[in-house]
Amino acid sequence: MRIMLPVAVLALAVGAAVAQLPDRIILPHDVHHEAEVECAVCHEGVAGSRTAGESFRPGMDVCASCHDVEDGDACVMCHTNVDEAGDYPRRAYGADRFVHAPHAAAGPACAACHGDPAGAERPIPGKPVCRGCHETADDYADCRLCHAAGARLTPADHQGGWDVRHGAFARADQAACALCHTQTTCQECHAGDNVRPRSHSLDFAFAHASRARGHEQECAACHTEPEYCSSCHAANRVLPDSHSRVGWVRASDGGRHAVDGVFDLESCVACHDDGPAAPTCAACHGG
Repeated sequence: MRIMLPVAVLALAVGAAVAQLPDRIILPHDVHHEAEVECAVCHEGVAGSRTAGESFRPGMDVCASCHDVEDGDACVMCHTNVDEAGDYPRRAYGADRFVHAPHAAAGPACAACHGDPAGAERPIPGKPVCRGCHETADDYADCRLCHAAGARLTPADHQGGWDVRHGAFARADQAACALCHTQTTCQECHAGDNVRPRSHSLDFAFAHASRARGHEQECAACHTEPEYCSSCHAANRVLPDSHSRVGWVRASDGGRHAVDGVFDLESCVACHDDGPAAPTCAACHGG
């Protein structure tokens, strides 16, 4: 008995401490969903709301329409401390310009943003949910529809040398990056030679031709303008393989380049974009 007494006293002390904890309200959405209670029954006025700070937590009068609010045993379904029953504070939400009315008018069901109604909790929608309807735009223009101009939009992990570390994260989960950044955003920073991908070794300028063959789309992810290639090739007098073949240029009939010029003129103008007036062409064509 002497051994059990401290345990019993401890249990009573813990029980008393738990009883004194502040009340929290845990709304069992799954139970209400199973009872076929519509969202609007408890969250009246959401569809017409045009104020971001409005709270649609149901008050006791709403609960009283279905529950006996005088019955303490019934109240424990939602309240963690019935003796100290309090309010259900609205969770902080960073999108202080968000309003429900236009979203409700657009027609999506509550579950489209707040998740499966059979779940116990209704989460505040995050950016991936927003992206289901709103496309990513440069300069966060789409984010400003709901977030104030001075609001911080960058995630917490985008600090402390993120510009150096982000490459590994981008390779692992490009979809996460695309929630905020368009391809243009990346290209503006990675344009040209200022930031080289890992595939671009120190001798890449000499070996890139073999890599580029068959990977045109991969190259075009950064090098979107043909002039990027042609300007470097022209400055270093680097000619395509075809230009070194016998018969590429003949005075009598123009040679092979005349035939290619007819059937693949786009390839020609990638370098000779001045037409007959270009120095290379003018020598024969009298530009």
